[in-house]
Amino acid sequence: MIIGVHTSVALGLHMAVERARDLKCNAMQFFWRNPRSWARVPLSKEEVSLFKGARKASALEIAVIHTPYLINLSSPDDALFEKSVELFKKEFEAAVLLGVDFLVTHLGSHHGKGADSALERIECAMRRVLELSVARGKNYPVVLFENSAGGGNTFGSNIDEIGRALDAADRAGLSAGFCFDTCHGFAAGYPLESRADVKALATLIDNKVGLKRLRLIHLNDSKGALDSRVDRHEHIGKGKIGLKGFRAFLGMKEFKRLPIILETPKETEMDDPKNIKIVKRIVEEQPNG
Repeated sequence: MIIGVHTSVALGLHMAVERARDLKCNAMQFFWRNPRSWARVPLSKEEVSLFKGARKASALEIAVIHTPYLINLSSPDDALFEKSVELFKKEFEAAVLLGVDFLVTHLGSHHGKGADSALERIECAMRRVLELSVARGKNYPVVLFENSAGGGNTFGSNIDEIGRALDAADRAGLSAGFCFDTCHGFAAGYPLESRADVKALATLIDNKVGLKRLRLIHLNDSKGALDSRVDRHEHIGKGKIGLKGFRAFLGMKEFKRLPIILETPKETEMDDPKNIKIVKRIVEEQPNG
């Protein structure tokens, strides 16, 4: 299986790869700059070289950049939308330079203006991204839209909305994909308690999004209850989804085949290894191995 965690770049981008290697991961996700700031210092040639060198020397199969939560690609406010698009473009450029596989982003909030307004903004943003010189060769990472937990007027908690957003990206000329987050999905009202629940989810994703466009899983337990709209991640098996839910989820071939990134709490240095071990054990317990 391909599994990894969200790693810190505090000591350099290349050290995030080293952290993933130390955890025996073959995947990783990271913020390449401060996720709480609009400012972006461009990548240096040394940073790019060190990162690519570290990745080449590792067993890393999948590398993912997650965009800052500041970005709101659905915003009806012109000033915020412009800031969001410009920041997203910088994230995209960094993803191309570093040669990562996926660029994951949330779709933001339409602030009560509705789905059609959000979709218009998203399509516009994707067109703007494709104006970048780094996008002209088509050799760029896959942009993935991540589902949200659904608080407020966020867009993308509903799987149908994700499908419509991907269609908007297609119209813009950018082929995008879907990153499904288990905590967000559960908090948004999609039950994961049984095999029947998970099968129904897979069918829904196939109908509304297309399973071929599902490219990555964020595997997180949920502190909030089903349909609580509370976005609070928990250790695997310690939240409301529980081990039974993850056994059902990872027992479904449509999900088990995909790369997995854990965004579980990091309260001690042992948390990541423990969560990885639990997930691997669950997968090993499945009848088909």
